[in-house]
Amino acid sequence: MILIAGCNGHVGREIVKKCAARKIQARCFDLAPAVPEGIDSSCLEVFAGDITDPGSVLKAVQGVDTVMFVIGRKRGTKNLTHEMVEHGGIKNVSEACKKSGVKHIMYISALGVGKDVPATSLVAKWNAEQSIRKSGIPYTIFRPSGYFADFAEEFAPRIKKTGSFTIIGQGACLVQPLDPADLAEAFMQAMDNPRAMQRIFKIAGPEKFTLTDIIQLVGNILGVPVKIKKMPVWVGNLMFSLIALFTGNPGAKDFLYRMSRDSTCTEEEMREMQEVFRIAYKRLDPWLRERLGLQSSV
Repeated sequence: MILIAGCNGHVGREIVKKCAARKIQARCFDLAPAVPEGIDSSCLEVFAGDITDPGSVLKAVQGVDTVMFVIGRKRGTKNLTHEMVEHGGIKNVSEACKKSGVKHIMYISALGVGKDVPATSLVAKWNAEQSIRKSGIPYTIFRPSGYFADFAEEFAPRIKKTGSFTIIGQGACLVQPLDPADLAEAFMQAMDNPRAMQRIFKIAGPEKFTLTDIIQLVGNILGVPVKIKKMPVWVGNLMFSLIALFTGNPGAKDFLYRMSRDSTCTEEEMREMQEVFRIAYKRLDPWLRERLGLQSSV
């Protein structure tokens, strides 16, 4: 039995589908867990709970061999910070796993984590990694780049509606986005895999783009000429600083930091993945066309 903590998220949903297709017993854990439509759910259980509640987590891990922690928040709030969800959640999971005999913890971290980086989400994920490594429980940690889903869910609607997109800076930073289903496949292949134990893997898609490249790609797929508006970095910094000040949420500036740096893997890091996992990585263009219901390019 595996526990999918965060079954409603982009990666969590894909793991649920793969478990159903392969008849793997799984418990779907989230605040309001939902099983995707159109799948055979006979091997799935649902468990409503809160990752920040130790008692809830302890109940959820009973009878579980493997925990997949795939919870993530795009934006923290003053009352529910990244530290509370990521680090606090993992501490709850680690303690519960020790009590119930869980044999393997898997976790989604992120490229660029560190204890001193100016992004609360990345610091929280770094802290979570350290808790896992000190837990004494065998672990596998993945540090992915961004996901394709962001461009379908956030970029495409805005471009379709307005014909424009505003970025901070010149949009020259490189990104190497990933299909959430490909990361889900890495989780599946890491189960009972000795070569994946006690390892941290960086994972990204097969293509690198600048942010302006992706905006133009989305516009081309939609058939919409896109006007890219560039906001000076100092204006963006002032704007997000004011948001952080008035909301009491320092994590409001995370987006600015993450958009000001490359998010890619080196060739060596990609080879490390290829040595352990067999994944046919998806390309962004056909994935977007399928997701947006448009005909694939030739």
